[in-house]
Amino acid sequence: MPLISTLDFLQVTYRPELRVLVLRWMRQTTLAELQQGYQALLAEAATHQCWCWLVDARRRDSANQDGTQWMMDVFFPQLAGQIHHKVYLAYLFAPTHLRELEADNSVPALTYFDGRPYQVERFTEELAAMQWLQQCQRGGQ
Repeated sequence: MPLISTLDFLQVTYRPELRVLVLRWMRQTTLAELQQGYQALLAEAATHQCWCWLVDARRRDSANQDGTQWMMDVFFPQLAGQIHHKVYLAYLFAPTHLRELEADNSVPALTYFDGRPYQVERFTEELAAMQWLQQCQRGGQ
């Protein structure tokens, strides 16, 4: 697996055999680091025209509230113009982190993403996340 980018807070890897881009957060991030990481992910996705992403947030202990708003208002709207395909994001969380996210009113429910040019699912197991991404690829959605 070629490691595309590595900083002390993230690793980005392209898996050509799976046609999946993997972003692994290595620790809790500041808002600036979160933005830098997602911009690096978007640049690599555009380079490879890769529309299936695994975002591993298990090493982060909480959501960055400012980051959530930035994702919704700035990052997600950029996807369609850069990737030219519906983007599938499989988020991988530690179980306690996922429960906190699902109880947080500032984090949109998964139904928010219905009908948008990007789809988000949340997982606690990497195998299930990768299987969902593979299913999305087979469906050609």
